Amino acid sequence: MSIHFINKACVFLKLCSLLLFSSLLFAKTSLMPKPQLFERQTGELHLSSQIEFSFEGFSDKRKEFQAKRLELHLTRIAKHKITLVDLVNNKKLTPDNATLKVIVRDKESDLLVPQLNNDESYQLEINQNGITLNANTVFGAQHGLTTLTQLAANHFDNQLILPHATITDSPRFAWRGLLIDSARHFLSTDTIKRQLNTMASAKLNVLHWHLTDDQGWRIESKRFAKLTQKASDGLYYNQSELKDVIEFAALLGIRVVPEFGIPGHASAIAVAYPELMAEVKLYEMERHWGVFKPLLDISKPEAYQFVDSLIEEMTTIFPDQYLHIGGDEVEPEQWLNNKDIQALMAKHSLKNGHDLQNYFNTQIQPIIAKHQRIMMGWDEIFHQDLPKDIVVQSWRGHDSLNEIANSGHLGILSTGFYIDQPQYSDYHYRNDPLRKLPQVDLSKPQVLAKSFVIDRLKGSDVKGELVVLGEQVLIKLNNNHHQLALVNKAPNQTTNAFKAKMDSWMGPLTFEFDLKGENSAVMIGNSRYPVKLSILNTPSPVSLSQPLKSSNAANILGAEATIWSEIVTDDNIDLRIWPRLYVISERLWSNKEITDENSMYLRLAFINTFAANVIGAAHLSQQQSGFESQLSKSLSKQEKATTLALLNTMAALLEPAHYYTRHHIKFLNDEYHQEAPLNLFVDYLNVESEQVRQIKRWVLAYTAGDGDSLTQLDKQLIKWQKGLEMGLETLSSSKRLSELKPTLVSLTRFIGLSQQVISSCKGEKKGSGLDEQLLDLQKLTDELVIAGIYPMRDLYLACTEQ
Repeated sequence: MSIHFINKACVFLKLCSLLLFSSLLFAKTSLMPKPQLFERQTGELHLSSQIEFSFEGFSDKRKEFQAKRLELHLTRIAKHKITLVDLVNNKKLTPDNATLKVIVRDKESDLLVPQLNNDESYQLEINQNGITLNANTVFGAQHGLTTLTQLAANHFDNQLILPHATITDSPRFAWRGLLIDSARHFLSTDTIKRQLNTMASAKLNVLHWHLTDDQGWRIESKRFAKLTQKASDGLYYNQSELKDVIEFAALLGIRVVPEFGIPGHASAIAVAYPELMAEVKLYEMERHWGVFKPLLDISKPEAYQFVDSLIEEMTTIFPDQYLHIGGDEVEPEQWLNNKDIQALMAKHSLKNGHDLQNYFNTQIQPIIAKHQRIMMGWDEIFHQDLPKDIVVQSWRGHDSLNEIANSGHLGILSTGFYIDQPQYSDYHYRNDPLRKLPQVDLSKPQVLAKSFVIDRLKGSDVKGELVVLGEQVLIKLNNNHHQLALVNKAPNQTTNAFKAKMDSWMGPLTFEFDLKGENSAVMIGNSRYPVKLSILNTPSPVSLSQPLKSSNAANILGAEATIWSEIVTDDNIDLRIWPRLYVISERLWSNKEITDENSMYLRLAFINTFAANVIGAAHLSQQQSGFESQLSKSLSKQEKATTLALLNTMAALLEPAHYYTRHHIKFLNDEYHQEAPLNLFVDYLNVESEQVRQIKRWVLAYTAGDGDSLTQLDKQLIKWQKGLEMGLETLSSSKRLSELKPTLVSLTRFIGLSQQVISSCKGEKKGSGLDEQLLDLQKLTDELVIAGIYPMRDLYLACTEQ
């Protein structure tokens, strides 16, 4: 039944409006990731509270698991008990009578462990006869059930109604993963399983489990018991727990790839077995975050015997064919000061630390291969002499990834998907592993050239160059290639100021170049860093990224998001992962042409509640639990409700500082370590405020000519203003909340200044210097960011220019 037909046929029926709304709803179905092909047909399938099903080709264990999972999800959608009846076990009926038929061609007898390049395609057909799901493997079939669940959740009124449709789907990349760091802060198996469960709902298929680092060894080794006795603080997974998690992941179609960090990030090994290190001495547990000196002594046979025996033991636990050795951030000092290693360098003509690391890699690769595993490591293992059958994971960027793939190695991208950093979802959405490079015309004349410095709070400054060729603005950061930036206007010799946008490893960058003064700055996400410009008499020769050869595109297997746990715990990890990981999953699953960011955000709003209410992700509950933890125990029920309402209003206007700004602030405050508290209000904020995004939408609409958007913005400001009234008195109820008083004062001031901006835009009252007053509300050393400052400032500047 088409929408047009409903309009004509239902005029005199009471159900007309309901059917019309239903059809309109399904016409804009929110699925994430988007299937490759979704053909919507007329009609709908209404499901009852009892659904007969047949799963052909599943092992008994997988069938029971997936049936219970689907039953739970449908029950949560319908908000009443849904029962799935297995017709295979019902002698009175046959599978042909099933409402839901799942047919797998490659039948599974015993539970299969997923492997790279499993066929994950499926075809889902919904019509008046029921639901038929065809797949070549159980893994494809499970993705089809995931799509079916999302389709069901798109309806309303606690009914199970599905659109008639045919969906033909398969992933774009074979490797779609999430790295979880259990080493810095130990994470419970319940937390890991919850992430696996939600990952499956996003069609992700790899858990890269970071199990060892300087701050702890988190996996039981019976051969090397000191690793957990001395270097875990008693926080580790025993082998039965690990096997249980791996089986749970397999039931969800997710591989588990373990990472054991060698030869660097090895402080925990040093604590347990100092005799294996390049500098033999007593080591203590490392509590701080950063890069540390201890390295395995690669001249000692005992070090290789340790690796050999450890991997042999670990392969009895982890069935995946890939094993990750880390290999990143190797500081060669201990090697270069070791006489035996100096002799090794001379014997093998090794020139530096990088050569030494490659020597180590070439020694352990045969050991790993002996145990039927494929070696993986981070960028730093890449070397011209590295064996081609080693997979390299890039955290250094697309240029590194392309070099890896063009050299004949298989590669995986993680740059741009570091979700331990607060970053906006659209930044992740633009981050394609197969990046298409823009064309740059190097024949254009040079208009201007400047050097600049971004002064970070921790670590080395970011040094850059700004070069304008004709109307093209090129920006070079550190030793990277020049990158074409998007500008609001092409600068020339007389330009005083302009904006330039580009994505980088730090996040989305918006430069405000003040060519005639000293007020240049760059927004890294929501964090505003000062930029110092200076004259550049001799700019570097323009260097552009080398494209990935089309013949090597298949060498890029996919990508992994990463959740490093320096400032992540069991209590807020879901808040940092979800729902953003759905956005990344879509980039890795769906057609590369699906890039509409507005559509993405609309579907993300649906997925946000779907993940919590249907799948069981804890991001929404963790936020409210975190807010409640800030309250005094002595509050009455009414006082508690009032305080939580205030905190939620504040949270609507606040975001945690983006990039690694929070990490750097903690470093400055001597809180950048394992024992620092992570239970503050800022630890439970959303990475991206939907309300601030709405401010941005209103500002864009107004500057595009929609005057009504200004009225809507004004009304919202009044609501927030009322929500913050009496806030100072409310925050006085506990010491922890009292620390938020300066933030509340700034929020109140922000609303007042924003109302002045609107008055100025309407011509009712001219306000001068409002842009600077807005900026004065925020300091770079604040972990809490009033993110609405920046779109309101943009609005003021636009109105001033008009």
